[in-house]
Amino acid sequence: MKYLFIVDYQDDAERKRIDYLLEKWQERAAISKPRGLTFIIDTEDISEFAEELLSKLNPDSSKKVEVFLLHEKDLQAKVQPKRVVLEYHSKESAEVVKKLLEYVFSKNNIRYYSSDIRSTKYFILTRKGRVDIEVTLEPKGNEIQIKLVLSGYGEAVEYIAGKLKEEVESFLGV
Repeated sequence: MKYLFIVDYQDDAERKRIDYLLEKWQERAAISKPRGLTFIIDTEDISEFAEELLSKLNPDSSKKVEVFLLHEKDLQAKVQPKRVVLEYHSKESAEVVKKLLEYVFSKNNIRYYSSDIRSTKYFILTRKGRVDIEVTLEPKGNEIQIKLVLSGYGEAVEYIAGKLKEEVESFLGV
């Protein structure tokens, strides 16, 4: 079965990661990148459009027009992200814990993404994939509860969770 993917990447690094993935899958699937102009048209009158399109092309080009009927698939619903939750307690102040996490994240090239009243969000891009990390620090009695929720696809989640677990536990003395 053929699938058309339209990926609106943000930068050249992201495009290169996609190219690397396509190269990796070359032996497991038939992959081709369409040449020429690729577009999607949503119309009830495809015959009239096709006739007009073909009338605009050179004879050789008109023989190379490929048309596929598309049925959009929601990949997010089909492929669920993996999730790992790391929870710790510390007697250190919230500020000390924040500094510790900032150090560990910086050391591992984990970048800040956004924050709200409840949590701070980070992400990391690795060869194994992207991992989103949500950090919440909550006072519980005389301790701080540290919760790291890692989510993403593929092997990356377990890989990054393992690295963070090792480093955070060594700093917290767990």
